[in-house]
Amino acid sequence: MDLGVLERSPEAGDVEAVDGLVAGYLARAERFATRAVSVRAAGDGLVGASVGEWASALGERSARLACGWDDAAGGCRQVAGVLAGYGAALRGLERRVMAARDEVEKARIRAVAARERYAVAALAGGVATVPWSWADVPAFAPVPEATDELRVWRAAVGDAAEGLRAFVTCCDEREDLDRDTAARLVGVEVMTAYAPGTGVDAILDVPLVQALAAAGVGTMTSKQQALLAGWFSEAADAVAVETLAEFLDAWGADAGVMAAVFTTMGGERTVRLVAALGTAVRFGNDRQNDALSALGMQIRAGLAVASRSWSTAQAESFADELFSQMLFHDGTSVVGYLFGDPDEALMGAAFTVAVADRIDAWEQEHGRLSPGVHQPGYWLAAAAAPDSDPRAHVDPAAGVMATLGAYPATARDWLTGVGLDWSDPGIQFGGARIAYWFGERDWPLEVSDGFAGVGALWAGVQVTKGAPQEIGQRAALNSAIFEELAGNPALLLTENISPAGSLRLAEAIASQIVTLVEVGGMRGPADDERAWEVVPTPFDSERAVAATVTRHQLVHLLAAATSESEGRLVVQRALLGYQVDALALVTDGTASADRVLERLAAVWAIADGAVNGATQAELQRVSDEIRDSLGLARVPVDTALAFVPNPIVAIGLDAAVDHLETLALEHWTPGQPEPVSLRPAAAEPISRFFTGAVQKYREAGLWDQPALRSDAVEGSGGTEGLEYVQTYEDVSLAMQAALQGPISAVNGTTGEGA
Repeated sequence: MDLGVLERSPEAGDVEAVDGLVAGYLARAERFATRAVSVRAAGDGLVGASVGEWASALGERSARLACGWDDAAGGCRQVAGVLAGYGAALRGLERRVMAARDEVEKARIRAVAARERYAVAALAGGVATVPWSWADVPAFAPVPEATDELRVWRAAVGDAAEGLRAFVTCCDEREDLDRDTAARLVGVEVMTAYAPGTGVDAILDVPLVQALAAAGVGTMTSKQQALLAGWFSEAADAVAVETLAEFLDAWGADAGVMAAVFTTMGGERTVRLVAALGTAVRFGNDRQNDALSALGMQIRAGLAVASRSWSTAQAESFADELFSQMLFHDGTSVVGYLFGDPDEALMGAAFTVAVADRIDAWEQEHGRLSPGVHQPGYWLAAAAAPDSDPRAHVDPAAGVMATLGAYPATARDWLTGVGLDWSDPGIQFGGARIAYWFGERDWPLEVSDGFAGVGALWAGVQVTKGAPQEIGQRAALNSAIFEELAGNPALLLTENISPAGSLRLAEAIASQIVTLVEVGGMRGPADDERAWEVVPTPFDSERAVAATVTRHQLVHLLAAATSESEGRLVVQRALLGYQVDALALVTDGTASADRVLERLAAVWAIADGAVNGATQAELQRVSDEIRDSLGLARVPVDTALAFVPNPIVAIGLDAAVDHLETLALEHWTPGQPEPVSLRPAAAEPISRFFTGAVQKYREAGLWDQPALRSDAVEGSGGTEGLEYVQTYEDVSLAMQAALQGPISAVNGTTGEGA
């Protein structure tokens, strides 16, 4: 008994979709029949009331047109009849398949139960048994005492076999049904018929009707997809907004149809269509503008669906035409528009690389692409949000770079080249693209996106699967990007950075915060000639691959990333999240208390020296998050700001104090003096915290640096922990000094970076 056949699905199919097609064909058939009657009656009336050759010719033309409507109605009824029969047969098949599956399963349950009872009886009668399949005859001597159970087992197996035969019959019938339906659709013998779903009352050819009908039953061929694509292309040339919108409503998510549509359209006609929509936007005509912007978004989404299925050759061909329109036909903003929404309309990797290649080659040789004259992509985007100023769409490179960041491995290879050994920290690689796009290219808000696209690219390349080659490549890439961005003059002026740009830069930095504390925070690179280096961290004492970042570079990028509240919150959470995780490791005994306190000093110094302040509401949210992570009660944020000027340092200090006091209470033994509070009561909370922290960790048995207190008197409080205060002051001053260098350079004065 072959039970594997049950894995087939003869009931598969969307019967409701077929019913929808049937209803559409019948409704249009009635409409065409009514039109035929009206046209024929009008022609007869004209002939009866007029004389002359022109009247006879008009009557003949009316008769021919009426016959066309009749043929259209008849064709629609034929297709509806075929599909109605298909839907009814499919419904009946579904019921029979369900019954057959149910019969097999119930019979199997009865057979298994009878088999178990038979085996028990055999053992009781002294017959040695061996396991056997429920569908097979027992492989041991018969047991007379269990004859009834054997009879039940045989009956159940027979029922299962009968159900299986019924299921196989359903499978065969489904194959016949699909084959017969396709043949009957091909045999529709009318010259013209109507295709529901195209959005117009037009008489169209039978092959298109058959293509739509085939799609309804899931059997559309590439030739039929090409027919739909051709129809869409003709409607696009006429810029028939409503027609195109309804077509994309029906087919926009179908990869095969969209690929055929945009392959037929080509990059040139696609740009011209979108440009026509943008040019048609009119101030104050909200209804028209809404329709235009909605269609624009549908076209963009459809192109995304198509491009994700393209081969490299198809993507290259489309990109060639697209780029020619950018250069000579005001298509720059159109391409910016098409790549302007990677969250909702993500273009395919091969297509994105093809467009990026062409923009990169042009700009590095000729300079920045012209934003164009009429900028139709800008106006189309503005129509979707009347109060917005979507300048990012004027710069196609912004959206292309952001989209490239959605494909991390592809983006890394595009920036660095391929075939390199990233396990070698001394690797040298061609950085022309990194130097241009991160170091030389500016992204001003007037004609671009304020570093949002290139920031998204940088944040995107941080994602790896953990392979050593990927990690080395990422670190080398980060080293180069830090260097280039820190030298980009446009980044020195925070008015050039948009909220989205601040956010994306912050995301890229936050993902590296553990290694940036080590290299960039506590010190600079050990070797400027290396692309990356290995450093121990509280979280990985053996091996953490770090970018070679200087303090000057880090503070410069932090200032840019925290210039807007969107990015500032990301960096704040990253720094304070580092603190939460590090303190938890000390409490667990898996990290050195000495190393963690030293890193806390560096983290707070980075915040004090480079991260801007925030609003009260933002501070309260951040404070609540970090205290909740440490299992601490919520307190109003004002009490944390009493003695420390930088609010983020104050929040971190406040939470760390409570964490250590909770730890001290957990290790306090009744009868001993109660632990002394570390809550700052003077003007030097940082030094008081670190001095007390050493004592608290010692009392809890978590202190791992006896040499620090070898000459100190037990319990004296002394000067233990002051080396961490020194680390805090050194890093903070270095960060502040490094920040003055770039500012002085912008103002035309000299400044010394750290």
